[in-house]
Formats: sequence, structure tokens, C-alpha cells
Amino acid sequence: MGQKYTIITVILVIAVIIGFFLSIYITVDETMPSNAVVIVTLEDKFYHSIYFDRPCVADKTAKSMSLSEAIVNGYVPHIYDQELGYFKGTRRFYFHHLLSKLGISINSRWDKNGNWLW
Repeated sequence: MGQKYTIITVILVIAVIIGFFLSIYITVDETMPSNAVVIVTLEDKFYHSIYFDRPCVADKTAKSMSLSEAIVNGYVPHIYDQELGYFKGTRRFYFHHLLSKLGISINSRWDKNGNWLW
């Protein structure tokens, strides 16, 4: 009976080690959280990152709100901000992605409150 548990333990340890090394080779793109703060322009119904370029909001009424609120209100991402990759998060190993899901702080573009970190 003891040898059976030893074999099961060895198999589990090997599976965890193999899973860890495989997770290093798999990458995940971080998605923008729904509570991320964005700038919306009322006239053209676009939302921008908080690091928008001045010409994008010049002579327009701008206000801030969460991403989920902007989407519900019919705002769409501005093409210029999308091309610059402002709405993409960091690319990280799947292992780091799993750690972030467990609540461990990993390098990210947004904090847990939706504030931009760069």
C-alpha cells in the first residue's frame, strides 16, 4: 500500500514540474479590465486611454469613466489609441497569468482598481 502512494506522489510531482516548464513557453496577452478608467469624448463617441494625444480630444467635451460604463453607453475605442497598443496589456508567461489569478501582484498595465500604471 505504501509503494502505491509513493508512485502517485512521484507522478504528481513530475506532472507539476512538467506543467511549470510548459507554462513558461505559453504566453498570454493581458486584457483590459472592465474597471479601467478611460477618457470619453462626447461628440464622436470614442474612448481613449488616459494617455491620449491632444489632437484626439481637442475642441471636444471629454470626461472620464470606467471601460464597462463606456461600452454600455455606446462608446468605441479610438483607432489611433488602438494602433499604438494602449488598450493591450503586457504579454506574460502563462505561469505569471495563473499567479495573477491567485491574487499575487504581477507586472501589469493596470492595478486592481482600474488605474493605469504607466
